[in-house]
Amino acid sequence: MSEALQDKLVRTGFVPLPGWLLISTLAGFFATDYNPIASHVSVMTLEDSLAHTIANIAALTAGIALILFGTGVWLASGRRFAAGAFCWILFGVSMIANGIWPMGGPMHGLYIIGIFSIIAPALTVLDVERPELQRRLYAITAFCSLAGVLYLWIMLNGFDPDGYSGLTQRIFGSISYLWPLVFAAVFLKTKSAEA
Repeated sequence: MSEALQDKLVRTGFVPLPGWLLISTLAGFFATDYNPIASHVSVMTLEDSLAHTIANIAALTAGIALILFGTGVWLASGRRFAAGAFCWILFGVSMIANGIWPMGGPMHGLYIIGIFSIIAPALTVLDVERPELQRRLYAITAFCSLAGVLYLWIMLNGFDPDGYSGLTQRIFGSISYLWPLVFAAVFLKTKSAEA
């Protein structure tokens, strides 16, 4: 595979955060009795409406971009198997499942396989052995990974505040999608500086 293709695939890391956040926000304007502060985006998949379709598009957009990003990271690592890249691909698959199946069943999120997104940033930094890249990504990687664990802990223990689960999903979801964006920017910047 060419380096130009690898770079294009890594660039798709710019898509998940604005794609998911903006499109799912747009979906909320078409939903009936929907409160984005109180309810997860997936609640819109329970109604047969334009909001459901737009929420699906948000999930599919993020999912496809994450799979392409993971593929780019895999190529950039030069490894036969890149664990971090594989985790991004799994996260993408789970988002595509969110865009296909409505909330409530195990196929929505594909049996919670997106949980691998928590370790994806740290493993990706290990996969792509470029010291300058690793140095620049340390703080954001630690922040995003710890935020993912914190959100999982909050959810598993029922500490998500009543009436604010939509807000916490958007905050922590945005943090998860922030890492590919920052990685893409730093990767391309350090690569051009090395050239």
